[in-house]
Amino acid sequence: MEVILVNASAVKVSWEKPLYANGDIIGYYVYKDRLLNGEPVNDKLQRAIIYDQHKTYTLITDLEPNTEYSFRVNAFNRHGDGEFSASKKILTGGLPPSAPQIHSVNLLNDETPLRARVDWKPPKFTYNLPINKYMIWYKPFEHTDARKLEVSGTQNFAILDDLFLGRLYEINIAAENDDGTGVNATEWLTTPIGIPEAEPLNVRYEINANQVTVSWDPPVIDKRNGNITYYQAILTPLEVDEEKIVRNVTNGLSTTYDASIPKIYTFKVAAATMKGIGPYSPVLSIDPDPAKNRTFAFPVKHRFIKISG
Repeated sequence: MEVILVNASAVKVSWEKPLYANGDIIGYYVYKDRLLNGEPVNDKLQRAIIYDQHKTYTLITDLEPNTEYSFRVNAFNRHGDGEFSASKKILTGGLPPSAPQIHSVNLLNDETPLRARVDWKPPKFTYNLPINKYMIWYKPFEHTDARKLEVSGTQNFAILDDLFLGRLYEINIAAENDDGTGVNATEWLTTPIGIPEAEPLNVRYEINANQVTVSWDPPVIDKRNGNITYYQAILTPLEVDEEKIVRNVTNGLSTTYDASIPKIYTFKVAAATMKGIGPYSPVLSIDPDPAKNRTFAFPVKHRFIKISG
């Protein structure tokens, strides 16, 4: 008899026909015993029945990975069962563990620096191998790259540091044993909203007849601290006796004003979340007089880009 490993949970058992059949063989019994320290651990008889006198092999599936088994075969005919073959032992192949069971994800504080704790239970299936370590990856949903942590196989929690405000985080946890890294368990965490920490970018203006349209880009994503609910745009005439115009722009990234010639204006804009208004952009000077041959500039990340009109 021969037993060959097919994969981590299946073997192929093959045999030769008896030398003395003493009649027509009806088929074969293949007996399976799970072993622990070389001894059977289950008194329940487990066998496969092969009703084919010409077949001399079978595939035994649904075995436990990384487990020792013993197999033996005998033939039977209408007179009864024949003698058993010598038993053969085999150790099935190993598998990485199943996914950890995430128990909870909780914020440790609600202000920066933001931290959270994730707790989990060991994988349901470890396949008789100890967990060497757990690996944790976490990132804002919009990011491609994730931060990675590793903790020992005896630790069932991790601390996630330096989280951004107002973001949806994807958290993945996997266990690793000597046979590899298992599949991920995934959990999500939404961090609390904060006030934006950065100003809108790339503020610029265009002139069309007696109208000035000012446009901008959102703050860098990691400084927004939540969804931007509106932008506060302030246009200020340099004339002392005129009032500034304050607008809360809830739709889009621009606003248009009726401009009086030859007045000069200044403009600044800030992003706001539900928690409040962030810093304003650097002041932009606007001269709507088309008769002037002028150059205007706008700051982008502490640089000035000049556009000739």
